[in-house]
Amino acid sequence: MTATGARRLAYLLCLCAAVLVWSGIFGLLVSRGEKQYLLDQARAELGRGPTASLRQRMGDTVHDGVRQATRWAVVVLVLAGGAVWLVSRSREALPPDDDMLIDD
Repeated sequence: MTATGARRLAYLLCLCAAVLVWSGIFGLLVSRGEKQYLLDQARAELGRGPTASLRQRMGDTVHDGVRQATRWAVVVLVLAGGAVWLVSRSREALPPDDDMLIDD
């Protein structure tokens, strides 16, 4: 594999990691919103709180979930991509060594 191919693969892995982080955080936050709705609904049935609106609760939850999941995915993508860029840049500064690269 050439250095360019390895760098592209590393960037692709960074993108995959960011997508996994986005999906995990979004799922976690949506499940929390569902639990909060059920808690609010139970309180309303017991007369200890206002009536819960599923549409409002889930709308707010999805909106906040997308925002927070995107924020964390961008952090992962920038940090991992930056690490790949720094490593590849430092490798370019080194003199060529035939043993370091494996060509197919």
